[in-house]
This record gives sequence, C-alpha cells and structure tokens, in this order.
Amino acid sequence: MVQVKRQDRRKVYEYLLMEGVIVIKKDMALPLHQETGVKNLEVWMLLRSLRDKKLVDLVFSWQYYYYYLKAEGVKYVRDKLGIVEDVIPATFKKADKKFEDDVPEQRRGPRGNKPFGRGGNRGPRRAEEGTETAQQQQ
Repeated sequence: MVQVKRQDRRKVYEYLLMEGVIVIKKDMALPLHQETGVKNLEVWMLLRSLRDKKLVDLVFSWQYYYYYLKAEGVKYVRDKLGIVEDVIPATFKKADKKFEDDVPEQRRGPRGNKPFGRGGNRGPRRAEEGTETAQQQQ
C-alpha cells in the first residue's frame, strides 16, 4: 500500500472536484501526473480507493484510466476538503447548446434551412445537359 501525503491527496481531490473527471495514463513508472503534479502511482491508488467506495466510475480505454465523479463522490470530496456546497464539478454543469436556428444565414446552403451535405450543390443533371447541347448544335 502506498501512503499519500495530505497535501498531495488534497491536490488530487481539488482537481477532481473542479473537473469532475481525471485521466491517468497506465504507466506507473511515470514520475508525475500531468494535471496534478502528484506521483502517477499515488493518484491511481487514491482513485482506486474511491472506486472501491463506489464514489467514482471507471472507464479504461487505450491504456488510460478515466475516473468520473458521482454525486455521492462530490459530497465525500467536499467533506474531506471542508468546502461549502457552492463548488460544482465541470461535468455536472449544463452546457449551452447551439441550435440550428442560431446558425447565421451565410452558413446555410442554397436550399434554405438545409445545409450543404451529401450531394450538395452539384449543378444541373446530366440528362438536362445532353438536351441543352443538342439544342445548341441545331
């Protein structure tokens, strides 16, 4: 078992509370975790402990651990840090969604509300081209 200093644990918990997610590369020999400045092994051990308490969710993909903070985890980390309930993780905040009506007119295609897409603006059809050239030759 790895013993983690109180100040290092606090750095990891503060980062996790602000972001709501933390990413750890599966390289335990890595000297420092990039975002927190704490040893990578210690960060991994802390979050493994939180996962055992069912306070974070784990997703492992392409040699990276992704730990997502749950609602119960937010309460636990706030209690450990002694922070009031005003702090909300970034992953818990609602993002402002842009709707199609917000897109300026200049970005729309020639067909009104439909943007350029598959098929887009290809010009006249070939059958129409053939009749035009035949009429021009006469």
